[in-house]
Amino acid sequence: MNISNNTILITGGSMGIGLALAEELLQQNNTVIICARNQKKLDSAQKKNPNLHTVTCDVSDEHSVSNMVDNLLKDHPTLNILINNAGMMHLHDVVNNSLALEHQKNEILTNIFGVISLCDKLLPHLIKQKNAAIVNVTSGLAYMPFMAAPVYTATKAAIHSYSLSIRAALKNTSVTVFEVLPPMVETEMSHGMDMPGMKKMLPNNLAKYTIKKMRKDTLEIKPGAASMMIKMYNWFPWMINKMMDNMAPKLLADITHSTK
Repeated sequence: MNISNNTILITGGSMGIGLALAEELLQQNNTVIICARNQKKLDSAQKKNPNLHTVTCDVSDEHSVSNMVDNLLKDHPTLNILINNAGMMHLHDVVNNSLALEHQKNEILTNIFGVISLCDKLLPHLIKQKNAAIVNVTSGLAYMPFMAAPVYTATKAAIHSYSLSIRAALKNTSVTVFEVLPPMVETEMSHGMDMPGMKKMLPNNLAKYTIKKMRKDTLEIKPGAASMMIKMYNWFPWMINKMMDNMAPKLLADITHSTK
């Protein structure tokens, strides 16, 4: 895929993976629009990158998404790439200290409904473009269970499946569907979530790798340790499950301690 001269919307683009992708894509001569809920973080990202376009949007809210899409298509009619990056993760112990249902619902709305609603609202426009793409950022955890983040892993598995389905549906159109399955990345969301023997990937390295693979039309992009973890899970699921189960109690204990 051509990675230059595109008009790109990145959700959750004010920080972390989204901002790293935005900065890298700006360097490739693209028009980049980022959206997020927090206006201060959007302003900070734009101050650092004056060529960025910003828009406030809560992807978990259908009205907010509809307003953003209507305005985007008026202001940026050449929009041809959607990067669904916005997401949230809550660690919680479903047996001893389950998370409030309100927070679990918001996690599902952000991670699943946000992706589906944007795809649904933008597909009629994207299909009309000569070259277009949808990029869904999921996780290596889409392939395996992780009891410390049960809702998060379920949402990422759902979007992995959704990506496969819409890729098949769009195979005879101009829209290419990519999926990025990162390993643990050094972001605010993963702060304090250190796993023994597993080094976090830097967001800018993830962005560079993703763009490199998109150029080569690699549909499932598995950066860093994600590729090996997924392969190992396919070969030796019992071993990866044991490793993940051993990690979970420490992460949950750290979260419980930090909230007291």
